[in-house]
Amino acid sequence: MSAAVSSARFQKGATLWGMLGVIAIILFFSMLIIKIVPSYIENQKFQKALDNLAEDQNAVRMNRYQMIKSLTNRLYIDMADETLDLGDAFTVSKTRDARVLTISYEKVIPMAYNISVLLDFENVAEIPLK
Repeated sequence: MSAAVSSARFQKGATLWGMLGVIAIILFFSMLIIKIVPSYIENQKFQKALDNLAEDQNAVRMNRYQMIKSLTNRLYIDMADETLDLGDAFTVSKTRDARVLTISYEKVIPMAYNISVLLDFENVAEIPLK
């Protein structure tokens, strides 16, 4: 009884394998954050450009081509003009009281080996019809 009790008394704290497991989890989430955060920052630039276009008073009279050109110019300022093909991602639809501008796209981020992360973005802004 004394040998079992005395050895249990001295075993305190984390083991080497436990510490390695915690470090591996921290490294995994750090890598995930480092690879994904730039895509979200880039997406904020698209939303900002879309909101600025919707606030433009001339946007009501613009056609889709003119809107894409205006968005490209706005994204050029933020250095995000070459990261997305707006011809495919940008759509304009019409409701009863507004024109709805949408930038919808997917981004695949390779993580390690054959593991990738798929991010699905959809940015929407409305231009009220006067």
